[in-house]
Amino acid sequence: MDDFTKRRIEKIMRHYMESAAEEQLRNRRSIGYSLEGDEVMLIEQRPSKDGAGWIELPVAQFRLDAGGWNVYGMDSGGRWRPVPEIPPSDDFQAQLNRVAANDLGIF
Repeated sequence: MDDFTKRRIEKIMRHYMESAAEEQLRNRRSIGYSLEGDEVMLIEQRPSKDGAGWIELPVAQFRLDAGGWNVYGMDSGGRWRPVPEIPPSDDFQAQLNRVAANDLGIF
């Protein structure tokens, strides 16, 4: 992923996290992300059951390849699998919106 694309993704993710801040406070959770290579992982952070800290739960993964941005969800075995109902797209924002809307009920 080139530097321009990385900066664009970081800007989109900052905006997404800011827009979700009020809901996050109500639900005592936080949304974060990691950017590594050609992959962006959306992460939910929640208080641990004992209240001593926070745990991170992966929500979705976005991978950039020749076909565009592909969306992956985690299966019960902890492996990332492509979400066939969400076709690849050159528009990262559109893919993030699909995951955020969670119309499929898997995120």
